Amino acid sequence: MLRRRVPALAAFLLLLLTGIAAMLPLRISEPRPASAPNGDFSAARAVAQLDHIAKVPHPAGSAAQSDVREYLVGELRKLGLRPEVQTRVAPSDADSPAVVGSVSNVHATIPGKQPTGRVLVVAHYDSVPIAPGAGDDGSNVAAILEIARVLKAGPQLRNDVELLFTDGEEQGLLGAQAFVDGETGSRPTADPQQTVVVNMEGRGASGPVVMFQMAGTGLTSAVRASGAVTTSFSAAIYEKLPNDTDLTVFDEAGMRGLNFAFMGGSAHYHTAHDSISRLDAASVQDMGDAALGAVRRLGGTDLSQSGPDATYFSLFGTVVSYPAWLALPLALTALLGVPLLLWFGRSRGLSPRGAGRAALTFPLTLIGAAVIGLAGWSALSLARPDFALSDGSVHHLGRYAWGGALLLLVLLVAWYRWARRKASPLDIMVGVLGFFAMLAVVCAVLLPGGAYLFTWPALIGLAVLAVTLRFTPADSPWRAVAGAVTALPVVALVLPVVLLLLPALGLSLIAAPLVLAALLAAVLLSLLEPLPSCRALTVGMLATAVAGAGTLVVGTALDSYSADEPRPVSLGYVLESDTGKATWVSDGDTSQPAVGKLLTGEPARFEDRVPALDDAVLANGAAKAAPLDTPRTKNASATEAGGVRTIRVRIQAPADAHTIDVHADTRAHQILDATVEGAKLTGSPKHPQGAWNWSFGYAAPPADGIDVVIRTRGQGPLPLRVVSTAAGLPDGVGAPTLAADQSWASWPSVAGQTFVVRTFRL
Repeated sequence: MLRRRVPALAAFLLLLLTGIAAMLPLRISEPRPASAPNGDFSAARAVAQLDHIAKVPHPAGSAAQSDVREYLVGELRKLGLRPEVQTRVAPSDADSPAVVGSVSNVHATIPGKQPTGRVLVVAHYDSVPIAPGAGDDGSNVAAILEIARVLKAGPQLRNDVELLFTDGEEQGLLGAQAFVDGETGSRPTADPQQTVVVNMEGRGASGPVVMFQMAGTGLTSAVRASGAVTTSFSAAIYEKLPNDTDLTVFDEAGMRGLNFAFMGGSAHYHTAHDSISRLDAASVQDMGDAALGAVRRLGGTDLSQSGPDATYFSLFGTVVSYPAWLALPLALTALLGVPLLLWFGRSRGLSPRGAGRAALTFPLTLIGAAVIGLAGWSALSLARPDFALSDGSVHHLGRYAWGGALLLLVLLVAWYRWARRKASPLDIMVGVLGFFAMLAVVCAVLLPGGAYLFTWPALIGLAVLAVTLRFTPADSPWRAVAGAVTALPVVALVLPVVLLLLPALGLSLIAAPLVLAALLAAVLLSLLEPLPSCRALTVGMLATAVAGAGTLVVGTALDSYSADEPRPVSLGYVLESDTGKATWVSDGDTSQPAVGKLLTGEPARFEDRVPALDDAVLANGAAKAAPLDTPRTKNASATEAGGVRTIRVRIQAPADAHTIDVHADTRAHQILDATVEGAKLTGSPKHPQGAWNWSFGYAAPPADGIDVVIRTRGQGPLPLRVVSTAAGLPDGVGAPTLAADQSWASWPSVAGQTFVVRTFRL
């Protein structure tokens, strides 16, 4: 027995050391004090600026945001720069619905010695209407000021470094679009092909910095210089998702760029507790070091030169990269290696039948992993509706991840024991690696940036097994655990991705990291071989299943809230000024403290009465009507020629509105085109089946209103339903006062917002 356990112990220790080495880059830097050398980035110096940047909510167009803008201009001038405020009306590129806004970007340039292009360092200085925005994105605004100070204190770089604080990012990437629209291209450094963007985001309040998206090519050396954790897998996935940042706009304009973000503590994201006190200064330090490293590298590079597309990933503290065109040949090589190994190993004790049986049944474990994740989330969201309000961004994600992982382990061990009846450990490992090889080919075609996760484990694993079959006898204890050694590349490559995906996706999408975790754990199962008996293993499986289920059940029952980790609640207020009817609305249910008692009606949809609320089913209840300002129109006129009516009107929002949405009833009308403050919109529908199926939103509406011109065909007046949205609930209507351990759910839900509706016929 000892003869069998020594190799297993050696393999386990080797895997453990590999796992530790793979996770070391995920550690966060210690924040440097304000006394740090002038040439170093100091989180303490950056965080000290947040009292002027992220003390209170400062959405686009607000007085608080104007104060932040003035502070930025003043700080840039203190550094000897010449900042300019660029004010424009910008339309987003979204068609359903279109979004327009009045934005004011802050821009400054640190000139280079002999520019070959420019490095554009970007963070947005607006917050969502209900949050101070310390993490998103105040910390990065402050970090740019500190980066500018460091650059000014050091030797002049070769290329221009431009600092851009964008406005209106939260409501449609409007500031980035305004900057792109305002570029004349008259300067050589303004050539999009010679511009590299370093964009800095915060999707939470803590965690290591990840370079999660590379736009364009030839930037891996800058990523390596940044020291940030990265993987082309995340970039490949991100491109398939509807999510976007300012870099999306710059990418579409032909610029290259890198997207950096920290994602831990996502339960604070877009909430009132995205505050300075909850921001981890270590993450600010990590971001500052990463962005500064990338900027310095890009600042000394010939930006007129690009490079090939690449596969890249972090490995033991460095970045490995190779040309992207190799993805498919390498994957095909791995796939070809499977039958070659089966042929080679057949005379050395390998069973093609056993390997095939394992390969064909192994996908069932991946399906099981997905089921554990999806079913677990469904059960948790039913037991705790408050989890659903945050879309799975819970404060204590780790305990639920551990519970799911333990249940997954039981599933994998059960499969392994079943497969082991008619296959050796090496047969099973060949089957698993064969599945890795198939995944590698599929990803190389559909998701090339992620193929490496499966290609290298397959290639290296098959090579290790070939060596094992060649040089170890069939009865050797080392052969029994050789499969575990093939897990080294899986641990090194997949483990960091699993740990990064957990906070990025949250509890609602935990199925994705669980599937990857199943792939990781499957190659470790041969470590079970030295266990003394089947009975002991069965007892262990039962204990693990109980521990996993117990972790989920107890965690769900005992997961409580505090002032530092408040419970999300949802309540909005709607005033339909046409009828004087007022309604409480909520994304939650009647179990919510302080809020639930107001939700006395049956859940309903409001897309007709309040089109801005879309078609969500909302809990609701009658409310007292408040004397609120309503949207207004003036200077309305209509002319007709050739069957086309041209409607001109100025629409004014209430003074406290951060957004105004204009919806047209097109059941009897066809809208040909429209302009808002001179910006042309399209006629794309928002609700093809509904009444109010043409709309646009306007962020940060000016006090004197917005000019709207609509050309339409149809009979009679065109109905327009205008919805203004303001942060906060009205006074005097019985709105609850939230306790210290409660907070409005994350924006852009209805929570903590007031909607005023008015209909016009023009």
